[in-house]
Amino acid sequence: MPELVELADYYRTDKGTQIGHAHNYAALYSFLFEQFRDQAFSMLEIGLERGGVEAGASVDRIGSDVPSIRMWLNYFPRAKLYGFDLSDFSHIRLDRFEFHRGDLGSIPDLDRLSAALPALKLLIDDGSHASFHQQLAFLKLFDKVEPGGFYVIEDFHWQPPFESSLPPCKKSAEVFETFLKTGKLDIPFAHPDYLSMVASQIQNVYVHRNNRGGINDWHFKMVALQKRL
Repeated sequence: MPELVELADYYRTDKGTQIGHAHNYAALYSFLFEQFRDQAFSMLEIGLERGGVEAGASVDRIGSDVPSIRMWLNYFPRAKLYGFDLSDFSHIRLDRFEFHRGDLGSIPDLDRLSAALPALKLLIDDGSHASFHQQLAFLKLFDKVEPGGFYVIEDFHWQPPFESSLPPCKKSAEVFETFLKTGKLDIPFAHPDYLSMVASQIQNVYVHRNNRGGINDWHFKMVALQKRL
């Protein structure tokens, strides 16, 4: 069976070592997720193709492909994959894949997504990379992750130009660095009691730091939060 890094490069996703910014997140993912590679479960990925609205594309963009979805479908042969994106990928039909369109900044869209999803073994946010979007999605969707499952947020090192037009919040990297040190989630636009409840459900925290992807300094780039059993 091919390794995840090999699949990432084959399907031309930047989670590998050759394409785009080549973040090599697949190396950490293979370490964490190999344990349930042959299991049947459900998984959501937010953000399905590079070059979306975060890169200046129109909200009416028609997506051309779903590289990382293809990677996951190969790596997890019994998993059901769900995708969420502001761009339209509804024309892409793959076995074990279901697309939902919506806006990460819209509470009604996130609520509709949550209602449509089963319990998830994995949730990966590779969406707009705007801090407000990352934190809002986390607050709305962490509950969908089943015990022992993972909630992952990628690309803390970069935010889109439109981030300044969104509701003000702390950078997501700061929020989760603070959580690593204190065990507390500091998201000012969320209720403290809810934040305490979510924090108590996080059993393990895995971090990816590197200086790849068009950056020169060592950065906290991604976090994988494992839900308590």
